[in-house]
Amino acid sequence: MILTRRQLLAGAAGLCASALDPLAAAPDRNAGWPRVITDALGRRVRIERMPRRIVPVFSSNTEIVAALGAADRIAAIDGLTHYPPEIIDRPRIGNRIGFSPERIARLNADLVILTPARHAAAQLMRPMRLAGIPLLVLEHPTLARILDNIALIGHAIGNASQAQSLIAKIETGLDTLAGRLSSQSPRRVYFETGAAGRSGFLSVRPDTYTDDILRHAGGVNVFAETDALSQVSGEAVYRANPDHILVAGSQADVAALRARPHWNAIPAVAAGRVDAIERAQVLIPGPRVVEGVGSVARALYPDLAKAADV
Repeated sequence: MILTRRQLLAGAAGLCASALDPLAAAPDRNAGWPRVITDALGRRVRIERMPRRIVPVFSSNTEIVAALGAADRIAAIDGLTHYPPEIIDRPRIGNRIGFSPERIARLNADLVILTPARHAAAQLMRPMRLAGIPLLVLEHPTLARILDNIALIGHAIGNASQAQSLIAKIETGLDTLAGRLSSQSPRRVYFETGAAGRSGFLSVRPDTYTDDILRHAGGVNVFAETDALSQVSGEAVYRANPDHILVAGSQADVAALRARPHWNAIPAVAAGRVDAIERAQVLIPGPRVVEGVGSVARALYPDLAKAADV
């Protein structure tokens, strides 16, 4: 049963409004509202006033809101978000099993931002509409779209100038690194993002933000011609003969890859050209992707001392 906002808020009347609203004592900051935002689904979402109780669902959206200087306005997060440190004590509104519209409403949320993963949009769109809580659906398929979404979220929450500053910082860092790599020959890379059990391993798909990270760091995806999810075998990696292998994970994951039967026949493995890249830097489509570019560049060009200054 879909509950109305009145029903969703039942039992929450005793909450102190000043404790719920971090901007309650601030001067009026509602100039230029309401605003209408077009989201990734083409929906025109009306936001009546500057959001003060934001619920970003999934790490990417949470990291963007926090990077825009609005961490104090994050009212709740999902159960799989663990960054940045200053927001990890916030209430949790769901996890892999599902998300609670009742909890979001009881927290007095005035904006929900989510990505259509793990059925979040299907679970929350209609309840939030009935409760009168604006909800933005965003998709972050590429690095360019991540930057666009930083600008969109900045406009939606009233932090447009912070968004433009963050975008400029990211773009400047990428341009600086591009200049330092301009004289280098691109490295052909097998970038492993996970394992699929006995059926193979997962590689970076083309035209994704992780593929963009690799490209900006001077790498070329050896499986760039794959259209679907890149599930590959050890034999396919051997035939591709990459110059370098990157693993989204830890040094333990690198050791496990090197210990696979027959993988030492791959020249990059035999030569020790296998490096770990922190998963959060390359698999969460938020502001930290620029750190991922730097980490990948360091791995591919160890002699380029300043390659990671982005």
